[in-house]
Amino acid sequence: MREIKDFIKDKKIDLKRLEKFGFKLKDNSYYYDIFLLNNQFKMIVKINLDNSIFTEIIDVETNETYVLHLLEERRNGYVEKVYKTYSEVLDKIKKECFEDEIFKTDYTKEVVDYVKNKYGDELEFLWEKSPKTAVVRRKNSNKWYALILTLSKRKLNLDSDEAVEIINLHNSPEEIEKLIDNKRYFPAYHMNKKHWCTICLDGTVELKEIYKLIDISYKLAK
Repeated sequence: MREIKDFIKDKKIDLKRLEKFGFKLKDNSYYYDIFLLNNQFKMIVKINLDNSIFTEIIDVETNETYVLHLLEERRNGYVEKVYKTYSEVLDKIKKECFEDEIFKTDYTKEVVDYVKNKYGDELEFLWEKSPKTAVVRRKNSNKWYALILTLSKRKLNLDSDEAVEIINLHNSPEEIEKLIDNKRYFPAYHMNKKHWCTICLDGTVELKEIYKLIDISYKLAK
């Protein structure tokens, strides 16, 4: 079997969905097989718990592994048809068995859950060139009240190249001025610094305090 690199990057396995789809657990890996193109080929998919994924196509008539679909220069005519069918199966698995995990830290996940559970709002990824930048907007006004992204701490004038997930929140200019200390609260990254501030989602500010600031930002987006 051959591993598919980066196929499920920034995705997380949903084991319940995997089993519902038809995957079977064997030796700590999940297996799924399906026949393609009028039973001419058998496709086997193996997914490990570390998110690595392997595939194999077997020619039913010869019982040998088929590899032409993996060679880009050979993808024309019938081989292209095999590759297209193979890709459609993988895309369906990705869509139905995995969930987005662009943001990794538990703190960020807690914040996203808070927004979703209290206000019913989901993250929106608006920019193709910034696939890891998300906004949250208030439904009745369509205005943003939070922006979440990953950046280098150095961009917040901290002496580190470590990546950190941050949230930008709206507040009054008076409160922004009181909050900014360049240790826990920072001038807003890439936003109006008079009306927004940045918080690192790494534990430097307690979640209950972040929740309060999210509520303020939400009210200001009315």
